[in-house]
Amino acid sequence: MATALARSVPRNGTRQTILNLLKKSNGLTADQLAGQLGVTTMAVRKHLAALEREGLVEATPNRRPIGRPARVYRLSRRADRLFPEQYGRLLSDLLAELVELDGSAKVELLLARRAARTRATLEHRLANAGSLEERVRVLAQAMDEFGYLVTCQRLDESTFIVSQYHCPIRDVAAMFPAACRLEVEMYRDLLGAEVERCCYLLAGDHRCCYIIRAGGSVAGACA
Repeated sequence: MATALARSVPRNGTRQTILNLLKKSNGLTADQLAGQLGVTTMAVRKHLAALEREGLVEATPNRRPIGRPARVYRLSRRADRLFPEQYGRLLSDLLAELVELDGSAKVELLLARRAARTRATLEHRLANAGSLEERVRVLAQAMDEFGYLVTCQRLDESTFIVSQYHCPIRDVAAMFPAACRLEVEMYRDLLGAEVERCCYLLAGDHRCCYIIRAGGSVAGACA
């Protein structure tokens, strides 16, 4: 995930500088990187080896007239996640334009269709999950894979807390609260349980927190 990648690469360290140089190039050798950094080639190779293990750079051989082929390093697609992206802002801007052109009902329809596709994927993942606890944990794992940075905690036999520390569509949700409402409704339907959001990123909390319980009230569970 992007957050995990960001933690693994210091923003002001040599590795980040290497990533920046590779991002601005069409591929560089260890010697070329060492020349630009003012360090030894051996030191650069150690950093490149670590970045290769993390799946952030890829190397291809470049044949030369004399001597062994040189390894040319380029960023992998995975490394793109380390650089600032404005997809959420762009998407929310486009949806705002759609409201101007065609009204808010069209945006609500688009959000509902997205929720339906997500629901279908989650239904498939939950197909073999039996107990409520198993369903909650499978759903939490799936949402974590979708980029929501999710944790799951069991309070008792029938009560669980699912926390989402990141929202990939936060900019959109800030403009169109229906996205959040649809998410809660989806969780209720998929889990067949009571679901209440007691913490909210858009309200200034550090997470979106859902209390999930097998029937009955969930009030006061998230203290």
